[in-house]
Amino acid sequence: MFRFRPFEPCIVGHPFDLIHPFKPGTLVKNILQFRLFFLCVILQVLLFRSEASGAEPDSLAIARSNRVSEMLDSLVNATYFSDDRFTPERPVRGESGFPREFIPQFSDSVYASRIAKLARNSEFNLVYNQHVKGYIRVYAVDKRKSVSKVLGLSSIYFPLFDEKFREYDIPPEMKYLAIVESALNPTAVSRAGARGLWQFMSGTGKMYGLQSSSFIEDRYDPTKATIAACAHLRDLHDMFGDWFLALAAYNAGAGNVKRAIRKSGGATDYWEIWPYLPQETRGYVPAFIAVTYVMNYYREHNIKPAEPGYLYSETERVPVRAALTFDQLHETIGVPMEDLRFLNPQYKAGLIPAPESEPRMIRLTRQYVQRFRDREQDIYAYRPEMVAEKECLYAMVRDVERQDQVIGTKRGRKVHVVKRGETLSRISRKYGCSVSELIDWNNLKRSTLTPGQKLVVFKADADGSSSKASAKLKKKKKKKRRG
Repeated sequence: MFRFRPFEPCIVGHPFDLIHPFKPGTLVKNILQFRLFFLCVILQVLLFRSEASGAEPDSLAIARSNRVSEMLDSLVNATYFSDDRFTPERPVRGESGFPREFIPQFSDSVYASRIAKLARNSEFNLVYNQHVKGYIRVYAVDKRKSVSKVLGLSSIYFPLFDEKFREYDIPPEMKYLAIVESALNPTAVSRAGARGLWQFMSGTGKMYGLQSSSFIEDRYDPTKATIAACAHLRDLHDMFGDWFLALAAYNAGAGNVKRAIRKSGGATDYWEIWPYLPQETRGYVPAFIAVTYVMNYYREHNIKPAEPGYLYSETERVPVRAALTFDQLHETIGVPMEDLRFLNPQYKAGLIPAPESEPRMIRLTRQYVQRFRDREQDIYAYRPEMVAEKECLYAMVRDVERQDQVIGTKRGRKVHVVKRGETLSRISRKYGCSVSELIDWNNLKRSTLTPGQKLVVFKADADGSSSKASAKLKKKKKKKRRG
């Protein structure tokens, strides 16, 4: 049986503070009024022993210090996710009837049986252990308010995830990974620089077609990032043949998982290679199992979804055929600026640049979609000088960033032969370049490398001068992009 701290009810005042000492009838009435509360307390006392004073299980301490908590807190700290943008409670079928602030907790056997039930209908080998326990505590007890918002946001993003997962033949439970990664905050940024719902690093995102610049950040685009996550997860599963190993590789990189497999003697079970994985990755799959559990049993934990302002089904993507700004949409058809930013976080500067080949997309709530279609040309024509100014700045920044991404001006060409166990990040550190540059120089489509594979690398020359080969490649790539 687990050891939890003594239950501390979150009720303002004490029920007996309301009792008048000279009215026995009132005493009985108030006792009956709080009978459910007292019953809940008794149940907690019967189920759990008090946690030792000042002591915390290691699994719980690790879970609380993990970036999972950091991402959940981002929903509390971000302006758009303030409480007034959510309806505090919505009717829940089969609601438990617990007092509003009561926090149910259960014995080991209850958690284990519930997770075993989920596992019977899942492609994931869901199990219950001490590591999973710590994350259940984080999601179901410590961060309940954030989880309530996550439940609401799931109605915006889960329909999108389910649609794309079906296309890529990915288990539907994989949608819970986005909660572990970002707490469904589309503009979440980790300490390592990963961004968006699916927390792509720049290099990996670029490998799967996600543009990253001063004006556009496709890692923030829910649709594009979800498609990229599907492709990446499918690649990792094809490589390892196991969804938990694919999850571990999603977090730590395929190279770290392969290394852990070798150190374990060739084991292919996540829990067998667990001791050889990086510290953060050790908590990654347990967090995923805990989220899967809480998202299916939140009612039993007395967590009520906080409803967001609108649902995914109430929004629609529409094509944009010319340069357009958020200001134009706001001032012509009245789309709230905060909604534009939330639904289209990929356009960081509020500019949808003119499409280069096919129309760019913007997501609007249904009430503004028809207005946009009816007045599309009027919207494009509104305050053209403002658009022209932003477009000019965008073009200048894009050219500079493209030059920097293609190649530095003081690098010499070198061919690197990939050794066993090498990763893009390790090679980039060796040559003092970025993973994004390695990807760009070699037109890589996958993050995984094979021994013997040859990579073109541009390393700084000793005298600081740029080589002719480097300049030639730079010129060739620029010509190709213009064409």
